[in-house]
Amino acid sequence: MTNHIQSFNKSNVAFGQYNITFDQVTNLLRNDNDRSIAIKEFLNMLLRSLIKESFELIKEYCEESAQSRLFKTEPWFQFARIIRNCLSHNFKFEFNAYDRRLLPVTWKARTITLQMDGQHLELGFFGYVEAWELFQEFQEFVDNSLQ
Repeated sequence: MTNHIQSFNKSNVAFGQYNITFDQVTNLLRNDNDRSIAIKEFLNMLLRSLIKESFELIKEYCEESAQSRLFKTEPWFQFARIIRNCLSHNFKFEFNAYDRRLLPVTWKARTITLQMDGQHLELGFFGYVEAWELFQEFQEFVDNSLQ
């Protein structure tokens, strides 16, 4: 791994007039504790991007194409909406009055309950596998239900 780190440390990328070096990333990867934190944050970013951005794109398309009702009647919609909100709020459940009236909300074997209000989203409850499965449901909806 040391050779890869040394090579990475010398790497950079140029965007027009901007030149970005990767030495800060190299320093993060050298220390076991920092590496663990950096990898966790990177994976959280991917999880957030996959669910939040996909949900928002579908929502926007449905609004523009007058198909919001179809979107909102999907069996996973409320679960996905609350998870999207949680991911947007630093992986913490923060229910509003509307959410409270809907709870509990279930998708597959996962149930979001009122008792989760104020709690952090645990990866054991909704992690990378569940995110991918929910994304696949988004994709199936887009491919097979929308015009």
